[in-house]
Amino acid sequence: MALNSQNIGTLPPRRAAYRDDKVLNLCLHVGVRRRRWFALDPRTKKEHTLGYYIHNAPQGSGSLGLAEARKKASETLLRLESGAPPVKQEVKHPSDTGLTVRQTIDAYEQYRLKKGGKGLKSLDHRLNTVRRNLADWLDLPMTLFAKSDLQKARDIIAGRTNGTMADRFQAYLSPILKWAWEEDKIAANFAPSVRKVGPGTVRRKRRLTDDEIRAVWHAKPETAQLRTFHRLVKFLLAAAQRKMEGATLKHGEVIDGRWILAKEDTKSDREHRLKLPQLALDQLGEGTAGTFCFPGARKGGVLGNFSQLLGQLHEISGTSGWALHDLRRTATSAMQDMTDEDGLPLVSRDVISAIMNHAIDGADGHYLYGAMLRAKERALGLWAGKLAEIVEKQPPQKVVPLCK
Repeated sequence: MALNSQNIGTLPPRRAAYRDDKVLNLCLHVGVRRRRWFALDPRTKKEHTLGYYIHNAPQGSGSLGLAEARKKASETLLRLESGAPPVKQEVKHPSDTGLTVRQTIDAYEQYRLKKGGKGLKSLDHRLNTVRRNLADWLDLPMTLFAKSDLQKARDIIAGRTNGTMADRFQAYLSPILKWAWEEDKIAANFAPSVRKVGPGTVRRKRRLTDDEIRAVWHAKPETAQLRTFHRLVKFLLAAAQRKMEGATLKHGEVIDGRWILAKEDTKSDREHRLKLPQLALDQLGEGTAGTFCFPGARKGGVLGNFSQLLGQLHEISGTSGWALHDLRRTATSAMQDMTDEDGLPLVSRDVISAIMNHAIDGADGHYLYGAMLRAKERALGLWAGKLAEIVEKQPPQKVVPLCK
C-alpha cells in the first residue's frame, strides 16, 4: 500500500509495518496506541526509530509527518549504506511529556467514579460520546489540544447530525476540560469561550401521529441491540420520561411498579417518583437489581449509539423525522388533549409538569414540594389506556407524518 499524507493517520493497526514506496526501507508501524516511523537497515534488519506520527497534531507538537520522515529516513539509510553509524538521538513520543487526550478522559473518569455524586449513572454514556467524537485527537498530548480542535470537532458533529448534538457533546466535554485545567493538565479551560451551535430559533413541535406510533410499536428489530433500543422507545413513549433517565434505569429502582429516581440522577435535581403503567413495565425485561433494564453491547454498560439505532428503527418502521425527545412531547400533549364529556381537561398542566419533573420557577419553587403521586399515576394510566387503543389497531403500510 502506498503511503500518503491522507492515509497515514487512518491505517488500521497490524503487526507488520507499512512500507513506503518512495523511500525504500522507510516503514510505519501502526499499533493500537502509537504510529512509529523507523528506517530498516537492509543488512542487519535493525529498526532505527525516526519519530512518531499523531493524526491531526498541530505544528510544534513533535509529530513526524510523511515528508519529514522520508527526509530523515534517506539521511539515515545513506549513512548505513556508507558504513557509518546512524546519528544517535533520543526519540520520544510527544505524549511522553504528559497525558494524551485519551489518558486525560480516562483519568477524569477515575476521578468521577471515586468522587461519586450526581450524574454517575450516565457517566459511561457521556464519556463514550466524548471519546467517539474526539477519535482523531485521542493520541494528541492534552497540552496541545487547542480551542481550534474543539471548534473543529463541534462543526463536524453539527454537519453530521445537528446543532443539538454538537451542543450536547460540548456539555459532556466541558467538565473534563474544567477538571484538567484545575489539575494543571492544560494551561487554560477554553470550553466556556467556544460558541455553541444551538438547535436554532424555531421551537420544535414534532409529535408522532397515531399511524406513526403504531408503525414504531409494531416494528420487528432483528438485532439484539436494536431490540433493546426498541423496548426503550416504547418505554419512553408510555412513561413520558427523558432519554437518559430511561436508558440508565436499573431493575432495582422499580419496586412494586414504582420508579424512584434520586435527585442526583435527574436533570432538575429533584427526586422523582412515578407509579408506572403496566404498558411501561412490560418493556423493562428481567434482571438483577444492579443491572440496566436497557443494557448496552458492553457487559454492564449503558445503551449507546442512539443516533445509529434510531436511524435503523426509522427504516424498519417506515417512519422518519422524529427524535427520541419527540416521544415525550407526544405523550404529554396527548394528556393535555384528554377531556371529559363536558370537554373539560382530565389532566391539569401542573400534573403534566410533575410527570416531566420540571423544576418550579420563581417563588413557588420555595413552597411547592408536593410529590403528586396519585395525580401522576392517574394521568399516566389515562395515557396508557389511550396508547393501548392506538397500538392495538393494525399498523399502516405507509406512514405520512402530519405534525412537524
